[in-house]
Amino acid sequence: MSKIKDALVNQKVKKLLSAKNPEEYIDNSVKSNLSQREKARATKMWLEQTDFTIQDISYARNRHPYWKAIKQKNHQFRTQKRFSDFNFSTGNSQPWTNELLKQFLDVNDKITDRELAKEFQRSLPSIQAIRRRVNLANRIFELEGATKVTKSMLLKKIISDEKVLRKKLNEIKEANGIKDAPRRKARKKS
Repeated sequence: MSKIKDALVNQKVKKLLSAKNPEEYIDNSVKSNLSQREKARATKMWLEQTDFTIQDISYARNRHPYWKAIKQKNHQFRTQKRFSDFNFSTGNSQPWTNELLKQFLDVNDKITDRELAKEFQRSLPSIQAIRRRVNLANRIFELEGATKVTKSMLLKKIISDEKVLRKKLNEIKEANGIKDAPRRKARKKS
């Protein structure tokens, strides 16, 4: 019985090893019913016999429909958990002062959103809202042809509400004849 099982495993491993590219390898791997251990061995062997890297496999895996569906599963729960785990706000709504925004601009590109939330004692959505304003302001300056954007210039823009910045950006795009990429249709909640 063991010899028959070994022969089947070898056949399946050979099919995995016959893949020409990472996309084909991931597809074959998903379709096979090999154990994780056998797949790991096969992956190591495939990488040794090809010029591909583990990064190539990761890239292909992240784009495969099966793994996309797995990653999308419970994404709302994970997002809510992340927001609650890294919520450093005191519960009271605190306005962003000019001084805080200056400090934010100093460290924005250097640290992650949760580190920013901890440093400024804010929630992740609050940090992300300021980052959106910074990105909108930078996009506005880019379309206006600004060669260098200073922190004081950014500060003057990000004091505005996000809706105001978005309206200004759309006006500039319309004046320059720039069209946005078509938006995806919203999915129906099930």
